[in-house]
Amino acid sequence: MRKWLAVSVLSANLVLHNIQRMAPTPLFDELRVQWNVDYTTVGALYSSYLIAYAVMLSPMGLLADRVDNKKLMMVGTVLNLGASVLFALAPNIAVAMLSRVVLGISGAFLWAPSVRYVVACFDQKSRGQVMGWVQFGAGLGQVLALTLIPAAAVHAGLVAAFLLPAAVSLPLLAGQGLWLQSTLSSGKKLGAVGSLFRTGGFKPHLTFVFLAFLANYAIAGWLPTYLRRDFGFGAVEAGTASSLSAMALMVCSPLAGKLSDWLGARKPVLQAGSALSILCFAIMVFSHNSGLVVLAALMKGAASALTTPIAMMFAGEVFAGAGAGLAVALTSTTGQIASSISGPLFGYTLDATGSFAAVWGVALACTVGSMAFLTPVQERRWAEASPEGGEATLSRP
Repeated sequence: MRKWLAVSVLSANLVLHNIQRMAPTPLFDELRVQWNVDYTTVGALYSSYLIAYAVMLSPMGLLADRVDNKKLMMVGTVLNLGASVLFALAPNIAVAMLSRVVLGISGAFLWAPSVRYVVACFDQKSRGQVMGWVQFGAGLGQVLALTLIPAAAVHAGLVAAFLLPAAVSLPLLAGQGLWLQSTLSSGKKLGAVGSLFRTGGFKPHLTFVFLAFLANYAIAGWLPTYLRRDFGFGAVEAGTASSLSAMALMVCSPLAGKLSDWLGARKPVLQAGSALSILCFAIMVFSHNSGLVVLAALMKGAASALTTPIAMMFAGEVFAGAGAGLAVALTSTTGQIASSISGPLFGYTLDATGSFAAVWGVALACTVGSMAFLTPVQERRWAEASPEGGEATLSRP
């Protein structure tokens, strides 16, 4: 029972993280009008969270290998609470950007220690499933951001809408204190950073993650605006339709993790997810039917479930020699650099071409390219790997 209470807290960490990450996306048009800015600027507002998050992930991975993960998560929750209030009350775009930066920093405190906790405290044979349930929280957070926040904005205004994530922080803080155990240092040295980059397959793995995440955030960041601009959806309607992708991610993540546990390998699941992503983006490039677009986005959520959480476990296990926290953090950093670029990149693409087909075309090209870099990365099946399967178990919730 204690194991699943711990999993529920880790999942809730990602609920809060993803609510904050995605909160502005269904209201891009309202924020653009409120501050009299263009799509490139609101894309940068969205990306300010992602940039700060990306910058902090590697330092946080080093800390997660050395500092009690429970304490790091609690610090992140407190930071998130304060910055959430600041963003809701922001009088101008500059203050909003600053608060989003602090929220991004808090996201690193929630994410990297959560994944390192999974690698450190659960057996290899169950890690995929556990990570899938943690990723369930990421999907749920995205669903809540795309549905509750625009609904609250319609009925109570933007301030009330952006105060909603703060309500998650206090019960989460209590859960972290009550249901998580303290973790021990991995004993890894700082010199392991260089050895990790010298490890065969690590750089191609990072390139795969960069391209895959860049493509993922085309839908995560811009689908609501596409549905509103090209098909006349309202803010709530577009957010609800877009949330179907996040729902698929939420439901399929535990199944994808369980599948990788059953196969005894993560790479085949990553390849399947990449192939499905290619199909989804191809539909979005060549179809201008709202029903097919929403269906493709729903399928893309399932494809993301086959790649996003699995890529983290893949990194934590295959490249664990330098410390699982560091390997996962560098993988996450690469993904977040890509997602940070996605806001202004796809915003500029839309401003320059006036066409969402161009946005989806760039995402399709990135996904095709990502598969070429995944191919050379070698993974031993567990029967051939060391008994520990990566980092040794430190404690058991």
